[in-house]
Amino acid sequence: MRHIARVLLLSALAMSLTACQNPVDALTDGPPPRARPAPATPAAQAAASDEKPARAAAKPEVAWVGDSADLGGRGSGTHLRVSVVGQVDPAVGVRAADRPASGSRWVGVAVTLLNFGGKPHEVAGARAWVVDDTGERHLPVTTGTLTTGAPLRWNTLSVGEQRKGWLVFEVPERARIVRLHTVLGNRSLAWQLRFPPSR
Repeated sequence: MRHIARVLLLSALAMSLTACQNPVDALTDGPPPRARPAPATPAAQAAASDEKPARAAAKPEVAWVGDSADLGGRGSGTHLRVSVVGQVDPAVGVRAADRPASGSRWVGVAVTLLNFGGKPHEVAGARAWVVDDTGERHLPVTTGTLTTGAPLRWNTLSVGEQRKGWLVFEVPERARIVRLHTVLGNRSLAWQLRFPPSR
């Protein structure tokens, strides 16, 4: 009788263990679940905090007036060099009729474009704007010749052709302009500017 009771007890224990088993684990023939990571020690936390400044320092360098950027066009063999070579604030038109609206001023950015590729460079669809210190965008305006030179006019650049001119933007009188942005093809470029902080 003792032997029979012992067999019945073992059978009952086996059935209870099978019933408690996770059905997903029983049907899945994959690797065992990952162990929960141990809490980070103070030394590990300090090392992680030291890594954050290093990652932040890996950001791309800011382009400034005088810097150039080379980029390809929409097809092979097309290459364009974009240089920001000057800035003026306020920009003033030669003709009396060329004036900004009341409460606004013009700022100008001098840009040079050089096609150093092997075929004409299509520049249709290019965009440019400036950003003030509040993040507001300001679009270019069409003007006549400035006291500093002619506006930039461009559509297609022949092989070896270079164009230089001014991009003019109308901004609020007291806006502080800090950056120029351009989009050429599939590339976005930015230059840091130094305009007077206020007017």
